[in-house]
Amino acid sequence: MKFFEAVLFVCLLSLCVCSLGWAIDITSTGNWAETINAGDLVGGAGTDLNDQYTSASDQVAITISNTLDDNDNWRVDVRKSDTSWHNDLSVSVKRTDGGSGTGAISGGTSFQTAGAVDAEFFNGRGDRSNVHVQLQVSGMSVSIPPATYSTSIVFTVVDTL
Repeated sequence: MKFFEAVLFVCLLSLCVCSLGWAIDITSTGNWAETINAGDLVGGAGTDLNDQYTSASDQVAITISNTLDDNDNWRVDVRKSDTSWHNDLSVSVKRTDGGSGTGAISGGTSFQTAGAVDAEFFNGRGDRSNVHVQLQVSGMSVSIPPATYSTSIVFTVVDTL
C-alpha cells in the first residue's frame, strides 16, 4: 500500500444553473472538493477506502427569485454533467433546510442520486433564498484508478403555474 499513500484521489463538484419559464430565476453558490488518500483506508494498508464522502450540510445555497407572487408554483430539477467522472461513482444531493422567504418549499430532504437527465429535486412557491443543499459521493474504492474526477450538478427551475 505504500504506492497508494503517495497518490491523491480528488472528487470535485461544481455547480451550474439554468432557468426555464417566464419570470423565475435560480442562482446557486458553492462547490466541493474532496481529497482521498491512504488516511481514508477503512482499516489501514491492504483494506478498501470508505465508500461514501459527504459535504457540509450547507455546502450549496440555492435562491429562487423573481416569482410573480407567493402563489407562483415552481420545481427545481437536478442532473449531473460529467467532465471527467468514473462510472462506478455516483453523486447525490439533499435539501437540508427550507431557506427563507414568504413562499413555501417541500421535498428533497432525502439523498437523491443525480443522473444524466433532469429529475425533480424539490418544489415550492414564491421566492426562497439560501436553501441549503448537501452533496454526497458514493462508490469509492481502491479499484477505481487514482485521478482527478469532476462533475457539475445542474439545477433547473421550472415554473409549474
